[in-house]
Order: sequence, then structure tokens, then C-alpha cells
Amino acid sequence: MRLLTLAALLLASVAQAQTYVWTDENGRKHYSDRPPPPSVQHQQRRFGPNGAVRTQPYRVREAARSHPVTLYTGESCPLCEDARKLLSARGVPFTEEKVGSQEELDALTERFNGNGLVPSIEVGPEKFAGYIDERWHALLDDAGYPKDLKGLQ
Repeated sequence: MRLLTLAALLLASVAQAQTYVWTDENGRKHYSDRPPPPSVQHQQRRFGPNGAVRTQPYRVREAARSHPVTLYTGESCPLCEDARKLLSARGVPFTEEKVGSQEELDALTERFNGNGLVPSIEVGPEKFAGYIDERWHALLDDAGYPKDLKGLQ
């Protein structure tokens, strides 16, 4: 009985450590360690080598729990791709919010105290409008995201 309970707990922890990718009804792409809402029709799960579920190290899960990351991007934005690459290279789970309409740009400008630039980032309560990789790394460091995933699990 104990063995079955332990196996169930292990499987549950592995399932929670997956990275989910989905697009919401507004066309916004989301990356998260949490499953999408039930209304989402299409989702992807990211897997590691040989089909194994790619799990996130404990430090990443804890940082994401206490300091979730939201990336604000726009259309035809080369720096937005750089921002995605930075977050992905560090193994940071994030939600991406696309800013396409004037209404969405106005909301972003208000959210970032008059600075409606894309890409922009929220790391927990901290915000930074625009992309300066050193500043983004500092925000992620302060939130506890590891700089290098090698050797972590």
C-alpha cells in the first residue's frame, strides 16, 4: 500500500512539473507549468529527450510559484524574440500576453506607469518596460530563478 501511495505521489509531482503551451481565445500564447483552463481546446506539453517528461528543477518551480513571469509582446517585434529566447534559455516558465490592439497598448501603458513598450516583463510584483537583457537577468536573479539549469533537479 505504501508503495502505491509513493508511486502515485511521484507521478503527480512529475505531471505538475510539465511545461504547458497553449493559445487562448484572444490569440495570446501562454507558457506555464500549470495546465490551461478547461476552455482551451488545443494545448501542447513540452517533453525532454526520448519522450521523457521534461521536469523543472525545484528552484525554478519555487521561483515560478512566488514570482510568476508575464512577457508582453507585440507583432513584428525582433526584440520580443530575443526576450523569449532569454526566458527559455534560463528555463523560466512564463505567460505571454500579445499586445495588438490600441486598447491593449493603452492597458499596457497604464500597467507600466506610462511606458507602453514591448517587450516588457513582470516578475512577480516587479515590472520593467522595454528589453535590456542585463536588467531582465537581474529581475530573474532577484526572484530566485537559477542562472544555469545544469546540475539542477
